[in-house]
Amino acid sequence: MSFNLRQKFVVLFIISVFIFCNSVVWPQREPMPNDPNAVEKPIVTEQEQKKVMKKRNREGTTIQGKKVFFRQTGNRTTMYTESDNERFVCLENLNLERILKAIDEKPSRTNWKIDGEFTEFRGENYILIRRAVIVLETTPPPTVPTTSANNTP
Repeated sequence: MSFNLRQKFVVLFIISVFIFCNSVVWPQREPMPNDPNAVEKPIVTEQEQKKVMKKRNREGTTIQGKKVFFRQTGNRTTMYTESDNERFVCLENLNLERILKAIDEKPSRTNWKIDGEFTEFRGENYILIRRAVIVLETTPPPTVPTTSANNTP
């Protein structure tokens, strides 16, 4: 008995659908306790969990005079703190619009001192900027070599 090309395709298609449904629809069984092929899940201590968990600020917590810089990612702006290496997504308002305008004019990394208020949504913190001031990087004046007034040979 020979199959033509169409019949072969139909048989292969039915087998493929059966394999796909078998692997997706029915859940995989849990490994038995004494199964030598079972993979052990690592035990995470409470201290390790605390290290991984991000520090969250409660709704309404304010910050003042925090030194930060901003990066734009897609349509959102993220604020990065310099001292704590934390990042927060910024809520759009007029202050943020002014910050982005200043960054567009001078694209190099600019540091800011901000005042703001944290909000919470679905376990994440967001920052509402209340006040922002550019921090001017001051460089020390060049040192001038001093000459002594009593240069006598």
